[in-house]
Amino acid sequence: MSYSQPPTLTMFDTTKHADIVNPTPLHTELRRSSVHPYALGASLYMPATRTDIWQVINRVKLGNINSVIICLEDSVSETDVEIALTQLQSLLTTWAQHLQTLSADGDNSAATNTTSDAFDRPLVFVRPRHPQMLRQLADFDHIDLLDGFVLPKVDMTSLSNWRMACQYISPHSLLMPTLETGALFNPIHNQEMAVALKEAFDQAVFALRIGGNDLFAALRLRRPKNTSVYNTPIGTLISQLLGCFVPYGFYLTAPVFEYLDQPTLFMQELMQDVSLGLVGKTVIHPSQIALVHQAFRVPATVYDEAQAILDIEAKAVFKYNNTMLEPATHRAWAEETSKRAATFGIVTDSVGKFD
Repeated sequence: MSYSQPPTLTMFDTTKHADIVNPTPLHTELRRSSVHPYALGASLYMPATRTDIWQVINRVKLGNINSVIICLEDSVSETDVEIALTQLQSLLTTWAQHLQTLSADGDNSAATNTTSDAFDRPLVFVRPRHPQMLRQLADFDHIDLLDGFVLPKVDMTSLSNWRMACQYISPHSLLMPTLETGALFNPIHNQEMAVALKEAFDQAVFALRIGGNDLFAALRLRRPKNTSVYNTPIGTLISQLLGCFVPYGFYLTAPVFEYLDQPTLFMQELMQDVSLGLVGKTVIHPSQIALVHQAFRVPATVYDEAQAILDIEAKAVFKYNNTMLEPATHRAWAEETSKRAATFGIVTDSVGKFD
């Protein structure tokens, strides 16, 4: 199968914006509590039955991946669950041994940093099948090496069970509940859940994942091959979910694009993801990783507009790049744009001037 090459993009001169690194070494020397959800970038789901997950975590393979989700749910058949759980425990043991080796070699950060920020790696999450499995995982050796857990099929019916299961895991774990059941088509339900999620867990809700394929299934549909998700009922729902959950402080991630022979359409959908403020996108193939990161880069003019808005000497309303900027209403956007640039970098374009 052949893929068209993405357009060549020249990175912006960082001497002007010294606070930006293109791209930053994600999750290196960062505590989990300080990582912004933009750090998710392209999130690759990997069945827990795979034997090469450690090679991805230590960047022997797929060195450009931002986040990995080790799946014990839909991608693992019922007959392979025990094998998958055994594989996961073996992975965690290997991970812990690696940290011990770093410590023995004189890396003091490895000796003191049991959350495994001692080496450059992607964010790593595990997706259990159900709350009972999460409770089981809490007893695994070295389970706290993980950054957190993806909670599938969370709605008001299942939320209490997930809340109780999360009482057994570290309060430092990051949670990513997934919005993917038929209940999400009810705006009243979503309003109730937005309020409930604010108080449900001791752990931080890092982001809410939008499970596109399950939402299509709830409508007895499958994503069409030749159109963006935003031209389907799920696109309408995504807008509703953003309007419901973002005002409560939550970040949402974009659903998977499963057609590997449609790179142009994939990029078009990615641009819409970015414009809506979604913070990352699930990928199912390594060929999609670079395209996700490319889409999340910030054009230089956009970055400079954000900096102009954030300037402490900015006027209440001013013209820039033939656009009216108003810090009182645009500040939240500007702050998020700056964070996106700090993660993914800046793309060269024509830089405007004040008028």
